[in-house]
Amino acid sequence: MEEKERFTKIESDVDRVDVRLTKTESNVDRMEARLTKIESDVGVLKVDVAVLKTDTAYIKSDVSELRTDVKGLRVSQERDFRVLFGALIFVALSLAGLMAKGFGWFH
Repeated sequence: MEEKERFTKIESDVDRVDVRLTKTESNVDRMEARLTKIESDVGVLKVDVAVLKTDTAYIKSDVSELRTDVKGLRVSQERDFRVLFGALIFVALSLAGLMAKGFGWFH
């Protein structure tokens, strides 16, 4: 009888190991599916990062062009201000001269 009990115990142990093995295989299958999804997501992320890098390069070149344009505008504004200020002074002095002539301050 002792052998039969040992055999039954061994069969029971084998059945438990078989159940654990089945659960482990199921877990491995789920993990493989999850790993496949993660790998595809990483591939998509790599493409997105590459696109962002090119977009950043274009933005940097555009900002550089804008800086150059703004510097040109500043020079142009400074020149325009000087011309306008000179014209304003000329008009003010001309008007003062006309007023002086009108009031008889100059003969």
